Amino acid sequence: MSKIFSLVFFMIISSCSSTSFKDIFGGEDDIKKRNDELMKDFSVNKDVLKKFQVDSAKTVVLSEQVDKENKPQLTPTSKKKSHNHKRTGTLPQKPTLMAKKKRKSIALQAYPEGFPEKLKGFDEKSALFWHKYKPFIFPGEKSILEVSYMGISTGSIIVETKENTLMDNREVYHIQTKLKTSSYYSYLYQVNDLGDSYLTKDEFLPLKFSLIQRQSSQDIDDLQLFDRQKLKAYSFYKRVTKDKEKKKQKEYSIPRFYQDPFSSLYFLRGLPMIIGKQYEIPIVNKGKVELLSATIKSKETLETKIGKKEAFKVLVHTKHSGETIKGGYMNFWFSADERRIFLKFDAKIKIGKVTGEITSYSK
Repeated sequence: MSKIFSLVFFMIISSCSSTSFKDIFGGEDDIKKRNDELMKDFSVNKDVLKKFQVDSAKTVVLSEQVDKENKPQLTPTSKKKSHNHKRTGTLPQKPTLMAKKKRKSIALQAYPEGFPEKLKGFDEKSALFWHKYKPFIFPGEKSILEVSYMGISTGSIIVETKENTLMDNREVYHIQTKLKTSSYYSYLYQVNDLGDSYLTKDEFLPLKFSLIQRQSSQDIDDLQLFDRQKLKAYSFYKRVTKDKEKKKQKEYSIPRFYQDPFSSLYFLRGLPMIIGKQYEIPIVNKGKVELLSATIKSKETLETKIGKKEAFKVLVHTKHSGETIKGGYMNFWFSADERRIFLKFDAKIKIGKVTGEITSYSK
């Protein structure tokens, strides 16, 4: 059953129980400690350790002063509206003109010598639509989805936007997902998974992805670091079972435009929802770069536990055949309003059907 939950977690790009994740993992400080220990376990260079260090002591607050500093970057028609969005926090912030120019200029920069032609091709396609992304990021937002397998409730996924923070003195978004089996299902197989993504605020490109999995048969620590300047990724993977310990370390090239296994959910959320439109998004994960294909299928009305919602249905397809991302099709539903809430998903797999529906939303 662990493969089912791994599939859900990673293809979502990824609690019913009374046990909290703070009890399981020990809070944010212990998560940071686990990541640091893993990097030290692999003897990672101190400069790399410092560059990807999250400054948890500095929570970035978007103040009126920040708005004033950003004014020259706004288009004349969006000054007032964008300012109100930041102040109230009720609507998504539109990208500034400067941010759009930055995204478009990424593809014009020179590549390192010997850079893979395949990844250059990915960038050419991504550059056509990447600048159209609009961040639907609301610090403090939390969604809980109930996960069912073959119609039986098996656990919950919590998708949460943390407060903005700093990494290498750069402001970053912090998004987190938690996956836990329900009390009943834990008797069969227990899953406690926690994933964190840190992304640049100006370009919405991942800098760090962390996955901690604590399951009945295994413990996994998976840390991935993305160097935007060198177009390199560093993967550190440790798996411990009752019988053995497995460690993998890898360095590999990445395209200029990419997402990690979890941030891609947020990236899909912010793309233009034009019926019939198709996007191909490079996903970087554990030494591989794969394409995720997403097609905006339709607009539907859903009855949910947070009310009746108009929603966009998005068909997602991957071809990956590795241990974590299994090839196949999934459907996602996002609310067709100013918050683009992740409402529902379903996936048909070889051994049945996995679904998830929103049960709670707070902001």
